[in-house]
Amino acid sequence: MATLIMPIGLQNAFVLNQGIRKQHHLFVATFCSLADVLFMCIGVWGGATLFSLYPWLLITITLLGALFMMVYGWQCLQRARKGEGSIETDNKQRSFKMIVLACCAFTFLNPHVYIDTIVILGGFAANLLVEERPYFVLGGISASFTWFFGLALIGAKFAHVLSSSRAQRIIDALIGLMMWGLAIYLLLNLDF
Repeated sequence: MATLIMPIGLQNAFVLNQGIRKQHHLFVATFCSLADVLFMCIGVWGGATLFSLYPWLLITITLLGALFMMVYGWQCLQRARKGEGSIETDNKQRSFKMIVLACCAFTFLNPHVYIDTIVILGGFAANLLVEERPYFVLGGISASFTWFFGLALIGAKFAHVLSSSRAQRIIDALIGLMMWGLAIYLLLNLDF
């Protein structure tokens, strides 16, 4: 579950950027974590029920999710190879209002958030017993809060190192490999 939360996509890059800039980074981490809680609950209880009723939908979503992860992993590996990092390093000061609006945009307009939390986690949860699902969600919530606050705090603490091109290449390479590993796992455990 943590590998779905961790990839440096739009939302995570924004949290890391705010940490590097030290601009309301703890608020941003809280906002993103609470949004994940909402989406995870929708995915696990709504998505899981839907997938139980329509097993073909779970297979379709799993295949699409695996394809998405393979493509996203490839993009990360290409960025790593070319040295095109996804972390902004400018030092512009933004107002709190602009940061809140950006938080909303990176969270609610980001298709990866919906795919990861509702579609993929809902698909995983469809294979769990109903009494196991709260523990699954608690694990996801723990991973989400740990990840977002870790990103914000590490970004602030190690801003001078994380904004380097070399660090961005390493991060993108690791994420690309994790995404491919998860896609392979999904495909190997697909029930036809």
